[in-house]
Amino acid sequence: HDIHTSHTRAVVEGTAVLWKVRLFSDDLEKGLRTFSRRPSFVLAKDPAADSIFTAYFNTRVGLSDDGVRLRAGLVDTGTDRDPVGGTVHWYLLQFDAARQPATLSVSNSLLVEQFSNQANIVVLLSMPGEKRHSLYFGDGSREPQVVRLK
Repeated sequence: HDIHTSHTRAVVEGTAVLWKVRLFSDDLEKGLRTFSRRPSFVLAKDPAADSIFTAYFNTRVGLSDDGVRLRAGLVDTGTDRDPVGGTVHWYLLQFDAARQPATLSVSNSLLVEQFSNQANIVVLLSMPGEKRHSLYFGDGSREPQVVRLK
């Protein structure tokens, strides 16, 4: 397929940031093959796939609270069928801050090393009140964007 994108819905509530990202399975598999240096890597068959994805995610997605980089832990994972017949992998991850963040610095370079037209979209909701922030990382952008939550 010609479109290479990830879509994230993130929710900031208290000291936790829940991050649910969806990626095309074939694109993700290609990226994880390169990252893991395992040319035969197959998402559905590798028992270490979740660990490999989490390590990859933490190298490509940056979330900082007041200059302190937060690391994500995997909460859940699954697959969905894409309406045009492909498969989409989704991952729910959680970042934990020491205190409720007032601002977050966000970067997202998932799969930009694989596809020159990779686009990563992040919709971030801050609770309470569901204040919405939409972030777009495209054209190989690795620059962080700052979101003021309060």
